[in-house]
Amino acid sequence: MIADWDTDTVLISDLLQQRYPTIERELRRILEKHAVPLLTVRGTKDIWIRDYAPLQIQRGQFLQFRYYPDYLLDGDEHSITKPSVFRSLPFIRKRRHSRLILDGGNVVATQQTAILTNKIARENPKLVPSQIQSRLTELLNVERLIVIPKEPYDDIGHADGMVRFLTDDIVVLNDYRKMSPTFAKRLEATLTKAGLQLMRLPYRPELKKRAGIASAVGNYANFLRVGNLVIIPKFGRNQDQEVQRLMAAWLPAVKLEALRCKPLAQEGGVLNCVTWTIRK
Repeated sequence: MIADWDTDTVLISDLLQQRYPTIERELRRILEKHAVPLLTVRGTKDIWIRDYAPLQIQRGQFLQFRYYPDYLLDGDEHSITKPSVFRSLPFIRKRRHSRLILDGGNVVATQQTAILTNKIARENPKLVPSQIQSRLTELLNVERLIVIPKEPYDDIGHADGMVRFLTDDIVVLNDYRKMSPTFAKRLEATLTKAGLQLMRLPYRPELKKRAGIASAVGNYANFLRVGNLVIIPKFGRNQDQEVQRLMAAWLPAVKLEALRCKPLAQEGGVLNCVTWTIRK
């Protein structure tokens, strides 16, 4: 797959400007400052473009999974964006389709490794987990697939709100040790067994829900990375400065920016969720 640091272009839903004009305007300003192109995809049904956009496997080659999330199947089916909205994009030279149900937000990857939560098994109950893993390893063109436990009480179940790659063998993850020690032990054991080095981010989530979806306020792992630029969400908390200091220490050669995201995060997602990054 194409790693975050190998991407060079950001795409967003056309609805982001309508629903969060201040955030869209500030995102555009930051990207322009660093000469990163920002494109808009028309005809989308919601702002969470990461989940229904195809995954980029190689330059010009993309993989489209079925976007049919269980958290939208209770009367919200009208908000499911169809793959046809991406047909007109000229940089997609080849798009392969898979019948597997998988949200793009549940895939964090480098060229060799992909991490997903175990929600993938619940979404594809007709296949045994070993079949799913074997198929995904081939489809994603990675050498290994790491399946982690999903965050407790999180109905979305996406990996990109839990863990992100900083390099091929270093990941940053939410520090769950105070919130859920047992879960933290399971998650960290899975990642360290895979040979990954762990860096922990402060994690004190806002224990609220909107329309049944947990708030993402306090989730710093869902940052946007495009090439050598990282945009970290901030929420008006004391941890904002601490996270920026930590990320600067872990990624000294990267350009860091921060973007206030609290209203967006109250809907359950942050910067990685509302962006689609590609190598154009």
